[in-house]
Amino acid sequence: MWEDVRTSLGPDAEANGRLSFVSPTRIEGKLKGEVRSSDLIVVGPQGVVHATVRADKLVVLGEVRGEVLGASRIEVCAGGRLFGDVETQSFVVHEGATFEGRSRMGGQASAAAGVPTATSTARDAPREAEARREEQRRQ
Repeated sequence: MWEDVRTSLGPDAEANGRLSFVSPTRIEGKLKGEVRSSDLIVVGPQGVVHATVRADKLVVLGEVRGEVLGASRIEVCAGGRLFGDVETQSFVVHEGATFEGRSRMGGQASAAAGVPTATSTARDAPREAEARREEQRRQ
């Protein structure tokens, strides 16, 4: 999936405002504002995104702060940090990742329209995150 990325913002890039992409995109720099994609967005290990994100798929290896809306899939990888509320069909938080916020899952993909489609709410995320932090402290 990540090998399809053709557009990228390098680690020395800083952008403010609204950005929109139609092809898979990797962000390694700093981005503030709003970002939209009808495809994949990968926030690389050096990437810092403070924005409302509307993307079909989001992979977080760096840091995202803000709402993520209408995604068909969100994946927070080990070392990745996601702070904010998310709305998605599929939500994967790997061991060693951080997620703080609320998640709404279910329904149909609606990345382009950003239409809420939630049918359930994950309420255990804060407790699970605290358990992971406690386990990391013990190691």
